[in-house]
Amino acid sequence: MEKLGRMVTTVYPSLLLIIVMMLYGCSAIRQQVVAGARQPGDRIATTPETVIKEANCAKRQRPFMQFESMEILPERVKPGARVNYRVVYVMCPIKLYESIKTRVTRNMFFKGEQVARNVKDGFELKPGRWIVDSFFTLPPDSPMGVYALEVAFDTPNGYDQKQVRSFVVGNEFYLSE
Repeated sequence: MEKLGRMVTTVYPSLLLIIVMMLYGCSAIRQQVVAGARQPGDRIATTPETVIKEANCAKRQRPFMQFESMEILPERVKPGARVNYRVVYVMCPIKLYESIKTRVTRNMFFKGEQVARNVKDGFELKPGRWIVDSFFTLPPDSPMGVYALEVAFDTPNGYDQKQVRSFVVGNEFYLSE
């Protein structure tokens, strides 16, 4: 019995550590695979008719736009890596299939300081729920640490919509080139 107890106290923590490391590795691999399979551009997720009902567009001042989510993959990268960010938004138009033009601003922060900025005028917001995938490549000499990406849409009703997500740049093994 003592031998079994010794085995549990020495083997179990090591096994637990191996399992945790494998799960972390699986997550990193999954993020790399998912980000690598995505293509830049947009695609519709929900039709305008459905969104008009779901978002209660009839009771809103239109055109109405709202961010639903933003995701960055992979969450941990090496300097010089390619990063995917995905935004999901809904838009209620004035007329059923009418899109609107807006400005999209992308700001990147490191230690609270802006290190990059990109502005795109004339971005087309389309009615319905849309998934938009974009990419950027970090400079090879990017400092190590936590970065924040802020994506903002200027909306027609004057209420800017923005999302902020963070990611980590480091030299650890992240399965990226």
